[in-house]
Amino acid sequence: MSKRAAALPQHEDHDHGCGSVKLARNRARVRIAWAKLLVLSCLIVACHRAVPVTSIPAKNIGPGPIVQDTGGVIAFFKDTGPVVNFPEARTFSLQTPGQRDSLRTALRGERALWRASSPPDYRFLVRTGCFCPGVRGWLLMEVRRGQPLRAWDRTGRSAPLSDWDTFSIDGLFDMLERSADHDAAVQVSFDPRWHFPTFIHTRALPGPDMWAVIEARGLRPI
Repeated sequence: MSKRAAALPQHEDHDHGCGSVKLARNRARVRIAWAKLLVLSCLIVACHRAVPVTSIPAKNIGPGPIVQDTGGVIAFFKDTGPVVNFPEARTFSLQTPGQRDSLRTALRGERALWRASSPPDYRFLVRTGCFCPGVRGWLLMEVRRGQPLRAWDRTGRSAPLSDWDTFSIDGLFDMLERSADHDAAVQVSFDPRWHFPTFIHTRALPGPDMWAVIEARGLRPI
């Protein structure tokens, strides 16, 4: 009995140790399970936030209203068909004696007629080109009291007045008067009614590549 009694506490200590180990293992498994559940929950939330929200399109939404050309800007550009030649154009070879004076005389006469009959406010089409950067597109100019006020391209969009290809009619005459001072040749024609320059071709020294062309047409009082 003494031996069995002595062995009994040892057996109980062994069972108590095994139970502690099992309890520790169970607790570890529970912690791992909770950790996995927490990670899974975080992933579900993250995936839910990552999915883009697609809004339901509203019904009966079509393209916006067509912008009406209330100012008649685009209609002006119908008068931009090609002109093959200008039979009434005069050519002044400015290296020939007397030709500069002839050009200046012609300019004074046409400008006086323009000033006598010109409307104070008007619109007209102008297109310029030179050896660099080349031919530009048509522009519609609006001039009021002799000063360019607005400009549009053929799509109806506003064009900056600071560009070198925006003129008033008086600006065209000013350019021609400067050409009479330094260019080698000038070819010019004038509108028979309003007497503004409709075609200008200048060639500067020293060579044939230094050229410029300006066309104007479609003048209408406003």
